[in-house]
Amino acid sequence: MNTKELANKYAELLAAKDKATMHPDNKGYEWKYNQLSTLYQDAVLKTKLPKEKLAEIEKEGESLHEQYEREQEEANQFKETYKNNVLNNLEGSKEEQDFKKAYKHKVLAFLDKEQDEKQEMEVNKDKRNQQMEAFESKYGYEKVYALKKEVLDDIREMDLTPSQRERLKEVEQDLEDERKIKLGKNKKKDTEIEMEM
Repeated sequence: MNTKELANKYAELLAAKDKATMHPDNKGYEWKYNQLSTLYQDAVLKTKLPKEKLAEIEKEGESLHEQYEREQEEANQFKETYKNNVLNNLEGSKEEQDFKKAYKHKVLAFLDKEQDEKQEMEVNKDKRNQQMEAFESKYGYEKVYALKKEVLDDIREMDLTPSQRERLKEVEQDLEDERKIKLGKNKKKDTEIEMEM
């Protein structure tokens, strides 16, 4: 057995020792540690290395073990971060949910505009608009557009009257116009027209 293999065996032994120490009630970890310890001692006896060389090999094994532990820790951190990102994307952040709720409320109020008793108080309307503007300034228009599209898709699935459906089409068209303006799709055309003049 070469020195690299012996260093790897020592690193495995250290990992097994850590698990047995961390889980003293788990007899499986203790058994594995004892097995690896026996195998390592047998390998050391067969190689007949001097103590100084064996000490170097065990130092190398320790550094391999530490490197493996660091890699495991980094992998666990990455998995945790990725898991949290996926969960956030599935649920949407609280801010996104609040934005969607506010926009949905605004659109539904517009669809029922003719019914005076359903019109909301100006204070609530202003507060909602401020929240939506704050969200847009924080996350940018592309995010806002995507959330608005989701809300309009949800509303389209609702049981709407024919006049409400017409109003919804107006809202959807307004959203597309707003998108073109906000994302600068029309700016090129305006510039070209100015140049021609």
